[in-house]
Amino acid sequence: MHKPDNRDLNKIYELIPKADVLDTGFSRVTVKGWFSLYDALVEVTDEYALLSAGKGDKRINISPLAVSDAAYMKAVAEYERLGLDSISGADKRRADILESLGYEVTADENMFEYLYSPEDLIELKGPKYHAKRNFINRFSEKYVFRPYRESDYEALMELVCMWSYRHIDNGVRFCEQEGWIKYKSLDKVEVDDEIIVLDRVVRDLRAFNCFADVMEIDGKIAAFAAGEILPNNVGALYFEKANIDYRGIYPVLDNLFCREHFASVRYINKQEDMGLEGLRKSKQSYHPVRMAERYTAVKR
Repeated sequence: MHKPDNRDLNKIYELIPKADVLDTGFSRVTVKGWFSLYDALVEVTDEYALLSAGKGDKRINISPLAVSDAAYMKAVAEYERLGLDSISGADKRRADILESLGYEVTADENMFEYLYSPEDLIELKGPKYHAKRNFINRFSEKYVFRPYRESDYEALMELVCMWSYRHIDNGVRFCEQEGWIKYKSLDKVEVDDEIIVLDRVVRDLRAFNCFADVMEIDGKIAAFAAGEILPNNVGALYFEKANIDYRGIYPVLDNLFCREHFASVRYINKQEDMGLEGLRKSKQSYHPVRMAERYTAVKR
């Protein structure tokens, strides 16, 4: 296995629509973003892709992206040849294959990804979306919703630092990453992996196959969202950050972004809740139509 390059990423995107998967485990944001922080390694063939990430002996080996069940079993055999005996992120169909191959399988419910009907998130019809419609209808701020521009970077980082200060334990260490902006009013900012990945994505949206939008209020960026349409026509919503001084801004942002980009997709994937109760309640409040299940398998 080797560090992924652009040829690998392009080949993976050719495999995604053939592999009948609905999660974001092999998206560019995952491979080139999240997993680049943890020594990502890949092996890509015409039939399958392997992806492993971690540090030292602690590695996560992602369920192979394969064009058929036979190719999947061939990919698992390659993992085993490399001495890797655990696999994460398998859907139910692949989990059953792994069980038949002698793996002990458990559901990783905190990592199930939420899938929504685009019509539901755009139209917000019916009683179950009454609260969302109320937030949107009562949102009185005058705003401009537009594509993100490179010149927005510093203002976006100010928003992200504010979000971090408020939402990640009120900030526990100084923001010392090279190239980041420090604000006098926000001198303590927690820099977690999500912010680092977001920073990388907005610096080169095209390389991550992403688009991004902002909401301006009174000439300042008050909200930001970014995502992509995967090659299997699943819309992936990776980042949503907003200034909660504006009540109802998240439902407004979510609806605007889905209307702009996801009207014709099969599903909108808002990724996992990681077992965080507040995030789980938020994702459930949009009423997913199904989950992209993920199972962990360990060789007996």
